[in-house]
Amino acid sequence: MNILNSIEISRVEMSPAEEPSYTAEGPSKKAVCTMAFLKIIEMCLIICCVGLIDEPATHSQLRAFVTPRVCAICYLTFGCFLIYTAIYLIMVLVGEILNWRHNALWMFVAVTLFVISSGLLFRNWSQMKEYNYWHPNMQRLDLVLATASVSLVTALILIFDLCVTVRFGIQGDLD
Repeated sequence: MNILNSIEISRVEMSPAEEPSYTAEGPSKKAVCTMAFLKIIEMCLIICCVGLIDEPATHSQLRAFVTPRVCAICYLTFGCFLIYTAIYLIMVLVGEILNWRHNALWMFVAVTLFVISSGLLFRNWSQMKEYNYWHPNMQRLDLVLATASVSLVTALILIFDLCVTVRFGIQGDLD
């Protein structure tokens, strides 16, 4: 027992919380503004995709324009990432920011789904020409092509967003 009483426990002096060397800086303003700007562009493009696919998907008596499975994948992709982008922008306005690794994972999934949606829409557009059936209102076919094109552009913007997110994350600007 004598030995235990004679051992001195050392204390580590901690700096007070208000000392600037121990306070967290948070994400840089430049990184947050860049990410928010990219999300606003993505949101506008996704809204365009939803608006363009609505007419051929819901008001067409001929399902050759867009098959129901392609409609389902497109609505899933566009709706899901419209909600995600809106939530991200609300979080930025509130002052919270999503971990950059989670954001990069979501962007990778988004790129994959937008490329799949675009590819399926291009396929439906090209197959319609092989049917040798020309509906009097071919405007719906133009809308399918426009949706596929905007979806592909959105995938390219998402790839750029993914690269910017990873760059800012590795540099420590988003932590």
